[in-house]
Amino acid sequence: MDFKQVYTPGLAHCSYVIGGKKSCVVVDPARDVEQYLQIAASLKLSIAAIVETHLHADFVSGHVELAERTGAKIYISKQAGALFEHIALADGEEFTVDTLLFKMLDTPGHTPEGSVFIVSDLERGPDPALVFSGDTLLVGDAGRPDLFPDIKEELASKLYHSLRKIEVIGDNVELYPAHGAGSLCGKVLSSKLSSTIGTERKYNGALQLHPESLFVESFLQGMPEAPDHFSRCSAINRKGAAAVAGLPQPKAFSPAEVLGLLVNYLIVDTRDQLAFGAAHLPGAYGLDLKGNFTTFAGWVLPPDQPIILVLEEMADLAPALQGLYLVGLDNVVGYLEGGMKAWAASGYRTERLESISVLELKERLDKDELILIDTRLKSEWDEYHIPNAIHAPAPDVRTRYAEWMGDKPVAFICNSGNRFLLAASIMLKKSKMKNIINVIGGTSAWVNAGLPIV
Repeated sequence: MDFKQVYTPGLAHCSYVIGGKKSCVVVDPARDVEQYLQIAASLKLSIAAIVETHLHADFVSGHVELAERTGAKIYISKQAGALFEHIALADGEEFTVDTLLFKMLDTPGHTPEGSVFIVSDLERGPDPALVFSGDTLLVGDAGRPDLFPDIKEELASKLYHSLRKIEVIGDNVELYPAHGAGSLCGKVLSSKLSSTIGTERKYNGALQLHPESLFVESFLQGMPEAPDHFSRCSAINRKGAAAVAGLPQPKAFSPAEVLGLLVNYLIVDTRDQLAFGAAHLPGAYGLDLKGNFTTFAGWVLPPDQPIILVLEEMADLAPALQGLYLVGLDNVVGYLEGGMKAWAASGYRTERLESISVLELKERLDKDELILIDTRLKSEWDEYHIPNAIHAPAPDVRTRYAEWMGDKPVAFICNSGNRFLLAASIMLKKSKMKNIINVIGGTSAWVNAGLPIV
């Protein structure tokens, strides 16, 4: 049996290629299908089947494009109501691909159609060898049940019973989830990307929460914020996304052309905080490509508007497109030719953000000269924060910016820099204020400097 785990940074997503003698199966593919074609080719196997454990919420899957390019069949629970060509499986149903026997169990909870696939390697014997657990059971956690607010109590209850079905599969069976630490699909995910049923049964807190009422109460509290694009991605995955290979190629726009498009187009600047702060196009979103670009792009960018990218260098175009396509932002029409150097040389107006150190921040807070907004997640804020700071995760600035408008400058901070850059750019765009501040180094620098925390 051949086996490859494929990790997508930024999303902390795990997909898999598992092979028999002549063919292989791809499990929970990301949208970039070329990587699976290359893996299959390297193993000298054809892709015969594609398995989806559920309709993923945090990214757009490549299952339909991969099926179109290989002729593979897509297997998914009939509970998904999938609108693409597929084989709909009932609870407990089995199918065989080459020397691999798959058995699907309906395990609703994270989503209504969530499922797990138990795999036996028939070359070795009929006993289960591994399980693809999707986002039902994760390493160290279970999938959050609150993505459908109207039925979250029902899903939390179903998740409790789904875990009972998984924990008896067999202690020696290897466990391979769809996400690891860094994903917003759970609360306390481990950085380990695989485990065994026995290890999780012994150490995973989600499997030890009893009775059901306590489990439900625990799993509906303290969950990380659910991004806006989660429902959009689920809907796209139910229908099947357009093939990336068929999307229009972004073209170069001159500064003069971009100038005429500023009002109706989204300008997405992928440079880092210092470069963006020094000078950027009016109304641009600051989304550092080196930060959690994909998640926050999906979270805050309106999906119905065309996008023009501002890049540090042309090598950044491919990863920027990949990140946007992963969250269903397909309408990327082009990029600023020559970048900010060309824009500056044209003499067009720019905007900027003031950047200050944590030491200057402390001095100005002591003098009550500014408003400080902490843009980290609630779990990070609860762990510690700067005295007198206001908590508002970066995406919330879209709706809360008016609370802080006034004569005082507004400073934004996160742990390192990527989220406060986004928050500051949104504040600048929405409020039209000129005195917006980035705190460079973030809360990490504040702690390293020995400054007080709550």
